[in-house]
Amino acid sequence: MTTTEGVVLGLLAEGDRSGYDLLKRAERSVAHMWAPAKSQLYAVLPRLVEAGLAGRRTVRQTGRPDKQVYRLTRAGRAAVRQWLETAPPKSWDELLLKVFFAELCSREALLAQLDAYADVQRGFLAEYEAIAPATRYGALTLEYGLELMPARLKWLEKTRRELSR
Repeated sequence: MTTTEGVVLGLLAEGDRSGYDLLKRAERSVAHMWAPAKSQLYAVLPRLVEAGLAGRRTVRQTGRPDKQVYRLTRAGRAAVRQWLETAPPKSWDELLLKVFFAELCSREALLAQLDAYADVQRGFLAEYEAIAPATRYGALTLEYGLELMPARLKWLEKTRRELSR
């Protein structure tokens, strides 16, 4: 499952929506972590319907074109849960998306992913600490990584504690 498919299914778990409504909901919630092109979102929706992960119904409108409203199916709920629980996040933003949709998966699976991602961040920090930059520009970019990794690790630990309650 692609990140776009997972996020669309996650947004549909909140309730039935048209493609336009999905874009608006994304803008108000996950846009800083995931912002698909309108064409990308509209291309994914029919594939989700064809795969049985979403249903579609036509809503008649007067004075406007009819609109398609999508809903999450039982298979779609299972698919988004599987994506949340088993697909390793490919990026920090994807990890944040998984936390955003955490109510759709098991706490244990999410905690395991947080732990695994913390290990990745500690590895990056160790790499950065071993670098001796050759230029002041290199030093400036290295400084960013040296400040970012501890902030991420702090957030991961705080989030882990919160989700462990």
